[in-house]
Amino acid sequence: MSDKKYQVFISSTYADLKEERQILTRAILDMGHIPAGMEMFPASDVEQLGYIKQVIDECDYYVLILGARYGSLDPDGVSFTEREFEYAVATKKTVLVFVHGKMDEIPRGKTDKDEVKYRKLLDFKEKAMTDRLVKIWDTPEKLGSEAILALTKAFKSHPQVGWVRANQIPSHSTVADVLRYREEIDRLKNEIDILMVNNSPSFSDVAGLNHELILHYSNFSRGADYSQAMTYFDFLQLIAPKLHTPGTMTSVRIGVETGLKERFNVSGEPRLNRSEIQDAVLHLVATGHVSMKDGGSAGGTVYQLTDLGVQTWLEMSYTKK
Repeated sequence: MSDKKYQVFISSTYADLKEERQILTRAILDMGHIPAGMEMFPASDVEQLGYIKQVIDECDYYVLILGARYGSLDPDGVSFTEREFEYAVATKKTVLVFVHGKMDEIPRGKTDKDEVKYRKLLDFKEKAMTDRLVKIWDTPEKLGSEAILALTKAFKSHPQVGWVRANQIPSHSTVADVLRYREEIDRLKNEIDILMVNNSPSFSDVAGLNHELILHYSNFSRGADYSQAMTYFDFLQLIAPKLHTPGTMTSVRIGVETGLKERFNVSGEPRLNRSEIQDAVLHLVATGHVSMKDGGSAGGTVYQLTDLGVQTWLEMSYTKK
């Protein structure tokens, strides 16, 4: 059974349906829910109707039982039971209607002897049965069983706010703690976002990508030493294909040597100065275009283009699509 308890308002005329109301009240209690009604002071005046509306507001479901009496009238000639029904409909309550199926067999003492009231009862009955769930009953026991089935279905198909025990809801201090933790999480997230935006090292004296870089290399096929001038952006272009995924300094050197032959028309087999390659890569680390990290199980240090490095390469290089 759910811990949530629903409050059910029972509406009917009173004196003629005492037994039926008691059975319906017991059925609701047996289901673990809360019945509400005017057993202690049946509706009989306008002032009390205002209080009844407050009770209906607090209820989750509204149950109407119709027998053979229309009930006490307000100054406008409308029964208080019908007023309750109209209010429940107007406030969008889930309304369940239970109508006596054998009104002609109801004892005379439980019927309206006034013809005007009887006609009003028939009109009210027709209105109550239009476009909503209606169950027919002819004995108090049948009413109880039909009510259990109808309410069970309504609880599942039209769940409402309901009530729970106070010890089953968070305390004020718990709610305050949750709000405080959420604020702290939001603050930390903002700090992380700022750090991620500014995660590139900021050194005022670091040369930009347009500054010149000179790499020295040996050409064994010619038996001589040479140098090649380029910008740091040129260098980024040469190593970018090797650093889409983490790569070692050796793979970086191979990428530059290949680039020298392909882009700068260097013949033979150039062999670069490893320390110059490493200095140039660290320069790109300082500008935020390359990241460096531990190679893990592979050992050593590995390098990889940052998002800034990829963006710069794609936007400025000849490989831009």
